Amino acid sequence: MYHSVVYIFLLLFLQLAFAQSNTNLDYDPPEPYVTHPVNYTDDFETLHDELERPLNGTVREYYIAAEDVIWDYAQHAGNVAENQAVHFWIASGPTSIGSRYYKAVYREYTDASYSTATPRPQWQGLLGPVLRAEVGDIIKVHFYNKASHKFSIHPHGVFYEFEMEGAVYKDATEFSSVAPGGNYTYTWQVYPRAGPGPNDGDSIVWGYHSHVSENDIYAGLFGPIVIYKPGMMDQEHISREIITAILGFNENISPYLPQTLAELAPQIDFDAVKSNRSAHTLFRRANIKQSVNGLITSHPNDLVLRTDTIYQWHVLGWGSVKDLHTITWQQGQVTLYNQPVRQVRLMPASFRTLQIKVDEPGSWQFGYLYGESAIEGMIMWYKVIDRLQEEQ
Repeated sequence: MYHSVVYIFLLLFLQLAFAQSNTNLDYDPPEPYVTHPVNYTDDFETLHDELERPLNGTVREYYIAAEDVIWDYAQHAGNVAENQAVHFWIASGPTSIGSRYYKAVYREYTDASYSTATPRPQWQGLLGPVLRAEVGDIIKVHFYNKASHKFSIHPHGVFYEFEMEGAVYKDATEFSSVAPGGNYTYTWQVYPRAGPGPNDGDSIVWGYHSHVSENDIYAGLFGPIVIYKPGMMDQEHISREIITAILGFNENISPYLPQTLAELAPQIDFDAVKSNRSAHTLFRRANIKQSVNGLITSHPNDLVLRTDTIYQWHVLGWGSVKDLHTITWQQGQVTLYNQPVRQVRLMPASFRTLQIKVDEPGSWQFGYLYGESAIEGMIMWYKVIDRLQEEQ
């Protein structure tokens, strides 16, 4: 105890002595730290100048409707044997809905009457209409919500004003969503920053989707925006354009799941799904559909490539943090940014444009070819024919 008291008094004495000695020092206090001013104007000069220039291109008008449909993920899967792993995700049973679900889709029409739908290739599947434009154009989308939920159209890549964003969040405007039976016209500007760079080829891809809820994508509402260099958007280039969306549809959180269960799944054992952990797990797992363009293990009859021809293959990634996919082409010379690649890694809301040239005729696979997603059906087949034999 005695030593502790002495030690405390010694510390106090030293602190007082040090403070007294400092009062006799003659020094200037340090200047307060001030950050060096940075001129950020130059960093945004290119963007500023770009937005100041008037657009002198074409106004591209599209008539798009959102519609309720019954969608079959396995409509182009062919005969799937029971011993194939993918059978689990397309067969119906006490804990599995099967391959048919209620969904919403974007569909294009020829005019404002929304009476004549625009033809679409089989391989496009669930993918929404392709909105094409050139750098310098204006895209005008006339949207008619024929579906049973509030939806919108939100674009990536292009320029838009606040009321043209098509996204719902805090302090959003009344134009952020379109109620069932409602209409709205979106106007988006295509500035050079939205177009292809020096190593992108003649076009690049962006995406659009409904943004009223984060689950709208799982409802089925998404599509591509393809931006061409000025003067390049002609039928010849469009004919060499392939677009695929990679996504594991989580039907467990789709706004259409209650309707699907009520009308398309009478075989479900609801008591088991609710009370039995194993049955509940099987049910939820079967409701996640790994797909290409909303199709499982698909064999579309019109995805045909010709040898010695370079194609622009656009790939869109959607979904959640679980949708990290490595995409591979079974046959072909694939380049990205003028560099040869064997595979491409996709994350949610990421978009890639690649060039592919195939020299070997036959039927080949594209998608997640190696891993669990391949087993679950994230594969699409494409056919390659000999260009020289076709011309003879």
